[in-house]
Amino acid sequence: MTMQDSRQRGVMFVLCCLVLLLPSCGGQDQQVPQWAQRKVGEAKSNEGVVEFYGKVVDQFGAPVGAAVVKVHVIQFSIMPTAPLTLSLVTDGSGSFGVVPGDKESGTIRGTSLSVTAIGREGYEECRDEWPDMYITYQSNRPNRYHAEKAKPVIYRMRKRGTAETFLLQEVSLKFQVPVADSGKAIGYDFVKRGPIRNVAGPAGDDAARVADLQVKATFNANDATWAVILSPGNPTGGIFVSEQLLYEAPDAGYQPEHALTTAGREPAKATYVYLKSRDPAIYTRIEIEHISANKERFRLSGKSVTNPYGDRNLEQTTGLPYEVTKQLTDEVRTAFGQGRRPTKPDITKLVKEARDRAARGGP
Repeated sequence: MTMQDSRQRGVMFVLCCLVLLLPSCGGQDQQVPQWAQRKVGEAKSNEGVVEFYGKVVDQFGAPVGAAVVKVHVIQFSIMPTAPLTLSLVTDGSGSFGVVPGDKESGTIRGTSLSVTAIGREGYEECRDEWPDMYITYQSNRPNRYHAEKAKPVIYRMRKRGTAETFLLQEVSLKFQVPVADSGKAIGYDFVKRGPIRNVAGPAGDDAARVADLQVKATFNANDATWAVILSPGNPTGGIFVSEQLLYEAPDAGYQPEHALTTAGREPAKATYVYLKSRDPAIYTRIEIEHISANKERFRLSGKSVTNPYGDRNLEQTTGLPYEVTKQLTDEVRTAFGQGRRPTKPDITKLVKEARDRAARGGP
């Protein structure tokens, strides 16, 4: 056999292989293998009819109507694809839902559903209070979701305050009691933003401060726990503890003290302490972010806002220019230094004047 014959036979062999492979490389007559058809069919049949009922309420449990709810529905697809996004609006009772046979969306099938966002002007999401649940419609899952219209899933929002106000803020509030100081009350002045290391016998700068809040932590060596008492600095004040962030301090329900018993590390779930202190009264919201207790010391940390004008509004006006913040802080401290509450300012007017000055480029 010549070299040329060998080359011709090699070419023919390659061509034969290509012809045999052509049917499996595409074309209108191409068919999905049976094993793939089974998997696709199983996945599609595992989708369920999506039915879901929810309700949006504010921090007081009142319904929030006209809120826009974004819902994602995951549907089966061979190729990666974005979820089906629905935009629903709550009715006057705060209710919304994905209803089979709805005249607008029809009947939707999918494997799972999630509420991704809720919005309405004047409100903000309280995601830490949303239900921690996995909503699945897959028939082979033991936790397959069954909707009940009479038992909607509750989603909470926080209604914002409407009045403009200035608040004193403390972003790094800390209380620490070593075992050696067990049983000694320490305090904090929310106007001067300073600690009082010994309420019973203040000295130095502490003597010029007013204890709006007192913290008395006592260590029990028998079981290595701390008993902690929170109380206002004056007998006419009070403490109100809640797991909800309120834009307005409660008008009633204050107690003379609040007890904490803790051992080890507490979770970082926020607890809100609403404090009524001084006479005439001012209001403070303390957000407890972390508690740590061991055989050596007790620690509590968080942040706070204080309304120095005597009303219960605890919603800080946003976007205050620095010069306005400084001016109001100085006015507040001067007034309390003179033994009186400051006059409530016209925030809108002050901000406008500051912006006008900035636009003119002058002081």
